[in-house]
Amino acid sequence: MRRVWAGIGQAVESAAIAAVGLVLCALVLLAVWGIDQGFAGDPLLQWRIAVDAWMLGHGVDVGITLAPDAVLAIGLEEAGRSFVLSLGAWGIGLVTLWLHWRSGRRLAGLPPVETGIAVVAGALATGAVGLLAGVSAQHPSAAPNLGQAFALPALVALVGMVGALLAARGHDWLHALARALTIEDGWLRPVRAALRAGIGGAIGVLGVGALLVGVGLLLRFTDGLLLMESLEVTHLGAGVLLLLQLALAPVAIVWGAAWAIGPGFMLGRGSSVSPLGTDLGPVPSLPMLTAIDPDTQSWMLVVVALPVLAAVVVGAFARQTTLAGSADRPVHWWELAATAVGGGVLAGALLGVAAMLATGAAGPGRLSLTGPDAVQVAAWGALEVGAGLLIGMLAGGRGASALAREGSGTSMRDVLGFGRSRDEPVDDADGADDVVGTDDVADRDADAPATDSSAVDPDQQETAAVEPVPTPMPVPTRMPTRDASSDAAERDRAADDASEPTHPEHERMRDQARHPEDDRPIG
Repeated sequence: MRRVWAGIGQAVESAAIAAVGLVLCALVLLAVWGIDQGFAGDPLLQWRIAVDAWMLGHGVDVGITLAPDAVLAIGLEEAGRSFVLSLGAWGIGLVTLWLHWRSGRRLAGLPPVETGIAVVAGALATGAVGLLAGVSAQHPSAAPNLGQAFALPALVALVGMVGALLAARGHDWLHALARALTIEDGWLRPVRAALRAGIGGAIGVLGVGALLVGVGLLLRFTDGLLLMESLEVTHLGAGVLLLLQLALAPVAIVWGAAWAIGPGFMLGRGSSVSPLGTDLGPVPSLPMLTAIDPDTQSWMLVVVALPVLAAVVVGAFARQTTLAGSADRPVHWWELAATAVGGGVLAGALLGVAAMLATGAAGPGRLSLTGPDAVQVAAWGALEVGAGLLIGMLAGGRGASALAREGSGTSMRDVLGFGRSRDEPVDDADGADDVVGTDDVADRDADAPATDSSAVDPDQQETAAVEPVPTPMPVPTRMPTRDASSDAAERDRAADDASEPTHPEHERMRDQARHPEDDRPIG
């Protein structure tokens, strides 16, 4: 029963989170409808727009079919045909992700079975709310994809809760996975360091992208103000436009990171924005897009070094913490290499996923393809982050233990199972191999902890002359002495016996007195 209540409680909480997001989007549109439009028109239109915005915030495709008057207002021939909006406004989805992350941290304290039931129930409840909202927003002019309306919001909630559980029980699942895959204990430290360095490197590159977007908006602040004035929006409309740009801010950050890595991004078919050059066509009238410099500057090539510098900082921190080492278990060169390669691959994969989520259709015609190439971002990101991590770990060794020599501690051959056994005889055919093998065994013996002497081979022990132990002389035992009075009494009795005449009866009585046990009856 307790498991059922855990699932019901998380389902109610997840449904409330999704409903709150929908209500907030609807309140913004209702404010525009009441203040700017004077409550004229259909209020259900505002609800459908709010639902479409929430769906785009969770990656759901929305099919658009414009009316003839809207096509004439836009002035594009391609707008007369149906198209799909698929560029995610992930600022809305991040709110759902963060709230479910908090729920996952609370679920981490429950038993595993109850935790699994609660996570599945929460994801299904979020998907159910998304499906109901998608059904209510179906219209010939705009219709969300119902399959995605159920699956993608549920996936966002699932990622938030599972991510929180993995963060709370990181060591448990890592050790369980290592046991399941029969991974040697020597690999756990570089694996853990690669996971942390890869996530840190991806976050560092995205931070560089956010920095570039902010600097671009600051440098071209005047152009943004002129664009806002040309739109002639009201004060409330300016606020709504600000919220729209905040919802698109994660996409802009990923675009900035892709630009810093090198491949850049597209803002429509046939366009290219990268440090090597900028080729722009007509772009949407969005003030945030004024951060793009239409001209190519010579200093832009230097920006490519920023992701590498961010990875260098992460690598130095990893060397000082996870890969600090100790006297008992020093850090080997192959651990640094494995951390750099693994961290670079993981960072590239995460950046590739982020680029894929930041790619989609932003409108009809040429705007049906916007965003970076996910494969190129993943490849170049893995290369730059991996190189930066290796440089940072090599340069950040101050304060940490020195790198161990190969053959001491846990060497690469021992981890891979190629180390020479202690009992394995050394080949006498190659003298050089004998010397190397002897040195390796000596190094391993020096680093190995002390063991019981009974477990050591007697043939390998060193012997030395030992002086004989002197034998102690025996101590003479003193015989018991008799008292002088006892001796005198004995002599007197002997003299009386000698002087007394011998009589058989007297002898018998004297013998009985001396030896009373002789007359004791048998039996």
